Amino acid sequence: MRANPKVGRYHPALVVLHWLIAVLIVGNLAVGMLVLDGMDNADAGKAAVLRWHMLGGIAILVLMLARITVRLAKPRPAPAHAAGPLRWITALSHGLLYVLVLAMVMTGLGTAQLAGILPLLGGEAVRLPTDWSGIAPYAGHALFSGVLLAVLALHVVGWMYHLVRRDGLAGRMWFSGGGPD
Repeated sequence: MRANPKVGRYHPALVVLHWLIAVLIVGNLAVGMLVLDGMDNADAGKAAVLRWHMLGGIAILVLMLARITVRLAKPRPAPAHAAGPLRWITALSHGLLYVLVLAMVMTGLGTAQLAGILPLLGGEAVRLPTDWSGIAPYAGHALFSGVLLAVLALHVVGWMYHLVRRDGLAGRMWFSGGGPD
C-alpha cells in the first residue's frame, strides 16, 4: 500500500514486527560473530549454539515475511524526507535492510543444507564441518553479516538524528501514546 500523508505512524503490527525482528537480528549477529566464530568446530557445545542461531534465522525469515505482508496491506506514513539526499539514503538503507536480512537467511540455510546440518533444527546430532570456508554460501553469509551490521549502524544513526531533532519521526515506529521521539 502506498504512503498516506494522513497516517502519522506505522500500523501497530508493523511496530511489533519491527522490534521483534530487530532484537532477533541483533541477537543472531552477536551469536554468529561473537560466539560461533570464536568456537572450535570440534567443540561439543557449538552444535547447540548453532541450532539456536539457525532457529533464530528461521524466526527472522517468518517474521520478515509477515512484516512484508503487513507493510503491503496497511497504509504507512509519508516519507520522512520530501526530497534530496536524505530521502534516497533512507529509501536505499531500508531496502538494503530487507534484502540483506533475506540474503542472510537464504545463505544461512544454503550453508546448513550443503554442510548437512539441517537435522540440527530437529535436535538431531550432526557432525559439523571442519572448515566452513569450503561451503560456497558461507562466504556470502559472512560478507552479508558485515554489510548488514554497517547498514544497521546507519539505521541507528538515522534514528538518533531524528531523536535529536525532536521532529517526531523517530516515534513513528513506536507504540502509540509516546516513546522514543
